[in-house]
Amino acid sequence: MRIDVLSSTSGREPHLGQEAGLDRLLQQLAARGVEAVLASPGAPRLSTGAESGAEDAAAPGAAAPGVTGEAPPAAEGLLLVGTERPADPELLTGWLAAARAAVRHGRPVVLSGLALDVRDAPADVLRELLAAASLVGLRDEPSSALASRLCPEHPGLHLGWDDTLFLPDPAAAPDPVAASDAAAPGAAPGSVPEHAPEQGPPSVVAVLERPTGPIDPEEAAPVLAALLDALVHRAPGTVAVLPCRAEDADFAAAVAAHLPQDVRRLLPAPGAADALVGAAEHVVTTCPRAVALGLAGGADVLAVGTDAYATARIDAVLHRWGLAEHVVPLAALLTPGDAAWDTRAAVQQWASEAVEHRAAVHSALADAVPALRAAGERWWDGVAEALGGGQPQPPPATVVAPRGVGAPVVRSLRRRYVVPAVPPARPTVAVVLRARGRSAELARALDGVLEQTFTDWRLVVVDGGADPSEVDEILAARQEELAGRAAVLHHHRGLPPGATANRGLRAGDSELVVLRDDHDAWFPTVLQRAVARLEDPLATDDGVVVLERSPDAASPAPAAPSLTGALGGDRTASGAFVYRRAVHGVLGDYDETLSAAADWEFRLRFLETFTAGLVEGPPRPVRARRGGASGPELRRRDELLVRERHLRQWTAENGIGLPLYLGQEVRTQAEGLHVRLDGSEALARELLELVRAQSARIEQLERTVAERGFAAFWRRAWRALRGR
Repeated sequence: MRIDVLSSTSGREPHLGQEAGLDRLLQQLAARGVEAVLASPGAPRLSTGAESGAEDAAAPGAAAPGVTGEAPPAAEGLLLVGTERPADPELLTGWLAAARAAVRHGRPVVLSGLALDVRDAPADVLRELLAAASLVGLRDEPSSALASRLCPEHPGLHLGWDDTLFLPDPAAAPDPVAASDAAAPGAAPGSVPEHAPEQGPPSVVAVLERPTGPIDPEEAAPVLAALLDALVHRAPGTVAVLPCRAEDADFAAAVAAHLPQDVRRLLPAPGAADALVGAAEHVVTTCPRAVALGLAGGADVLAVGTDAYATARIDAVLHRWGLAEHVVPLAALLTPGDAAWDTRAAVQQWASEAVEHRAAVHSALADAVPALRAAGERWWDGVAEALGGGQPQPPPATVVAPRGVGAPVVRSLRRRYVVPAVPPARPTVAVVLRARGRSAELARALDGVLEQTFTDWRLVVVDGGADPSEVDEILAARQEELAGRAAVLHHHRGLPPGATANRGLRAGDSELVVLRDDHDAWFPTVLQRAVARLEDPLATDDGVVVLERSPDAASPAPAAPSLTGALGGDRTASGAFVYRRAVHGVLGDYDETLSAAADWEFRLRFLETFTAGLVEGPPRPVRARRGGASGPELRRRDELLVRERHLRQWTAENGIGLPLYLGQEVRTQAEGLHVRLDGSEALARELLELVRAQSARIEQLERTVAERGFAAFWRRAWRALRGR
């Protein structure tokens, strides 16, 4: 049987494991009597009966006899092979054209290793492409969930086993050092600049993918470098920092630049990346393909997920090896919370425990290999059968029992940065979302909560008069992502904001509270940064305001929320206000007799008794030094502290009434002054226009008088004579 194979990386820069994976795929098919022909780089192509060679391919739209305008393809089936990166829309469109051509001629279509990006998927193209295939092997759980939503009745949607292609050949187990040396024969001077060749491959290999989530590469680079630094000092040897793909080279270089000078590094020769990953003792990576390569080589993989989607994809690979929940979200390393004092303490602890559990991990991986190999064999049997037109029985999704052999610190770091299987009875943050009857805004607000890097929250949606069916429908569409962390309170009559907030607060328990209206906009690290600030052992504030944008570097830094500023009309504290629930025991509830001013009135009472901090801009990177303030800024800050101290003392003895009245009176007088100034400016403009008009009239009169003089008479006469 002869088939065509189209790879999603045809004609592109090879990425980690691409060439080796395709070679082994062809070997798997050849062992089952399937002759596979790789398409040439460029647009997807199908071989036709007019071809005489097995190496050539013709475009699916080539003119030929027949009703469809195409010659019947000589290939008996079409295999579409994905990569570790989600397929882009242009690629999927080309695949769909090839699949249509195969289906029109009754040729079976199989997809294997397909990764789908749930955040940007062309639904119509995907739906038709999936329907054209009799067997679809999805690379991870997010891709499988998306495919199931698009084609719920498809009987052939399964998690594929392409990762088993990286398992070493049992008939030949090469020495890792020899394999590494063979990958770079006759290394030229400078290929290994910082250690002698006889030292063998590096003990620590980092394979890095540029972050595309809420955390910028500039923030991620020093954190990953700190992890590498901590690990290489516990696993003596060299470290190699490699990009997952060619476009990740700049990010890998940025991470390497943050490593201390005493860390010995290896610069691999071209084509040696796969061998280095397979021979390493420890692999630090943000790339799912590197996770598969490292585990197949028996390495202890320290995986870091740059966002929620990347974490889920890496978890899917680890799950197959019985090592589920061994990936740490990058956000957890930036603000580890109760798992460690700070980033440096977290990576030091993780590195120590990884080295300590190295033998146990290696043993667990060795025990898992036979079952994985058997599952992979069954998968490729099913692929060959489907390409032949049969109905295969794919292997089960799980064949390896979970093993708890990883670093215990990983569980602590993950606890509040991944969606929990069972929501805790008392989450860290309660998010009270007030719905006002605008379904589109409510949907955006829910998505903003779901995008948060910090996941230990409970959402209470208080329907203050909206259509209950619309609210329930919007929540039901996000039921899987909410994972039992949401509740809704319906009210048939409209409620003022204060009453809505109180009902949401009483609906559950939590350590911290934040109110959100359905029109508010949040960026993904709001809760992460607020919780990190309030849980800092040195923090004395009972609330924190997270600004919605990073301030302009040229503008003065905004001041922290204060009673002085609030009485003076300062609106700096207009971001997300996260505070400790315990303050309600002192301050009481929100005032339900007020409408639009309920939140402002509560903040006044809060600032009268407690203090609130301010979080602005992105979190500071590791090793960043806090710059000193200038003299005028220090003086301004100290003066504000003195005023705040005396104002609190006065209000504690006499109440807040007089400052509140004076603050409003000052604002009223200031507004009146502005109105008078605006009137004065308007009057000045009118006077200026009158002066300009008078000046123009005077100039005209002067010209008229000059024309009527004696000299003017002779000039007119002379012009008249010349005119004759």
